[in-house]
Amino acid sequence: MANRSLPDHELLQRCREGNTRAFDLLFERYFNKLNLFALKYIRQQSITEELIMDLMLKVWEKKDSFQEEGSLGPYLFKALKNSMIDYFRKKELSTTPICKLIEDSFTQDTTNEAVSYNELQKIYLDHLNQLSPQRKLVFEMSRHENLSYRQIATNLNLSVKTVESHVSAALLFLRKK
Repeated sequence: MANRSLPDHELLQRCREGNTRAFDLLFERYFNKLNLFALKYIRQQSITEELIMDLMLKVWEKKDSFQEEGSLGPYLFKALKNSMIDYFRKKELSTTPICKLIEDSFTQDTTNEAVSYNELQKIYLDHLNQLSPQRKLVFEMSRHENLSYRQIATNLNLSVKTVESHVSAALLFLRKK
């Protein structure tokens, strides 16, 4: 496709016009680079993917206010760096002393937790079933069976990029819901 060679600012302009394929191209252009960058610091694929997905969702939501005339790359890397800093801050704050965890575990209402979990599980499954059959299958193989993108691509006779695209789109959809 000739759109692959378009500069970032032209793809952003097409995104402003509602062209989701242009956004997919931007996503494909930067996902692996951003992921490799984040993995150097976080070392957990699921967390880096989530941070990148959140970042790209923000780009899509704020596509009309972007004033980038050059490459989108520097903005994305700076924004991802800030997201990683926030992640580490939250992680540091979320550390709880073990004695507090033990104390709290005796006072929690496990029935309410079970009900909440079941409700969330039902909502998740309902939204998961709204995905196309192929996208749902790829997402379940990735998240439920913990298969790598390469394994999924081999099993389903797809390209790794197609698998990445399916998982990314499914995550984007599920986060919106």
